[in-house]
Amino acid sequence: MGKILQIGTVRNAGEVFAADNGLIPPENVREVEVEFLVDTGAAMLCLPLATIEHLRLVKRKDVEVQTANGVVTRGVFSSVDVKILDCDTEIAVMELPDDGTPPLLGYLPLEALDLYPNPKEQTLTGNPATNGKWIVDLL
Repeated sequence: MGKILQIGTVRNAGEVFAADNGLIPPENVREVEVEFLVDTGAAMLCLPLATIEHLRLVKRKDVEVQTANGVVTRGVFSSVDVKILDCDTEIAVMELPDDGTPPLLGYLPLEALDLYPNPKEQTLTGNPATNGKWIVDLL
């Protein structure tokens, strides 16, 4: 598969909720624009620790994960609202070390966003079965 990079907007989901309920001004919601590496071999949405700290996400737990370098422990943080190609979803974040590893968009957020990798074009596209329209699968 070719290398697919995709820009997305990531916002602190707790702050989005607070803004939607009038608890904080909408302009106080922390957000960043991220260039993701689409990685269908990874499960989660993964962000560097510096980005997690900027968004002020809360660590929920540590989990052991299998990486190319063996089993390591990584933190799982509170949810973000991620928006890519007019699709959005809320999902927990796994930390990446600040060692130059790019943010990863794994298969769980791809499924939630109903986006498909197009290896030939090296792009993400909407679900071809629904002519690109975002439809959540409940079956």
